[in-house]
Amino acid sequence: MKKIAVIGTGFRRTGDDKPPQEILDVRAESFDPRLIETRLPAFPINEINRNMSEIANIETGLRAEAEGFDAVFINTVGDYGLSALRSAVRIPVIGAGQATMHAACQLGGNFSIVTIWPPQLLFIYHGLLQLYRMEDRCVSIRCVSADEELDTLSDDKNFVTDMRSGETSQQDRIVRQCEKAIQDDGADTIMLGCTCMSPAAKDIAARVDAPVLNPLTTGYKAVEMQLALGLSHSVHKYPQAGGDRHDHYRAMADAVKALDFQDPRGQTKEAAE
Repeated sequence: MKKIAVIGTGFRRTGDDKPPQEILDVRAESFDPRLIETRLPAFPINEINRNMSEIANIETGLRAEAEGFDAVFINTVGDYGLSALRSAVRIPVIGAGQATMHAACQLGGNFSIVTIWPPQLLFIYHGLLQLYRMEDRCVSIRCVSADEELDTLSDDKNFVTDMRSGETSQQDRIVRQCEKAIQDDGADTIMLGCTCMSPAAKDIAARVDAPVLNPLTTGYKAVEMQLALGLSHSVHKYPQAGGDRHDHYRAMADAVKALDFQDPRGQTKEAAE
C-alpha cells in the first residue's frame, strides 16, 4: 500500500486525515491518500501571501516524507512550493495545476481555465502559464466572481460555499463562462481553476459540451500513475538540496504562527485555493 500525502487548501478542513471525498471516489485500492493539513493559514490574495502558502506547503511536504509517505499531492491549482519541494524531497511531488494543464493538452488543442475566483487572483494563473510554457495552449482565463465578492469569504454563506453546496445559481454562472470559453474564445477543453470547485465538477461537466477537467481528481490520479510506474522528478532539473531543510522550514512556520498570522480576508468557512 502506497501512502500519498494530500496537502494544500482546496478542501474542507475536518481535523482528521480523511482526504476529500472526490479523491476517495477515484483512488485505486493499492493507494492510501491521507490529508496532512498545513500549519499556516494563508489565502494567496497577493504575492506576499502566495509566499506564505509556499512556505506552508514546503514544510508540510518535508514533514510528509519524514513520516514515511511515498508521494505528495499539492491540492491547489496554484501549485504553491512545487519546484522547491522537488528539490527538497526524493519522493514524487505532483501539483494539481501542472498535472491538469498537461492533461487538458492531451484531450484537445486549446483549453480555457474557468475559475470561481475573481480577476484579482489572475496573477496566479498567468504566473503558472508562463512557468509551464502553456501560454500558447490556454486561450482564456474566465473568472466567475467579481473582486468585491472576496469580502464575503469570511461569512458563513458566500459564493464559494454556495457553489460547493450545489446552489443552482452559482453553477449556472460557471457553466455560462464555460460556454463562452468554447463559443467566444475557441477553447475545446475546460480546466476548472480551483480544486475547491471539485464538489460541483460532475454537475458542471454534465452541462458542458466539452471535456471538463477537475484538477483535484486529475492531479491526484497523476500521483498514482507516477507511483505505479516507479517514476519521480529528475534530479537534473531539480537538484537535491543538502542538509536538513525541514528544520529550517519548521522554524519559519513556528515563527509565523507565533506572530498570530492572519490572512487579510479572514479565515474562510471552507478553505479555498
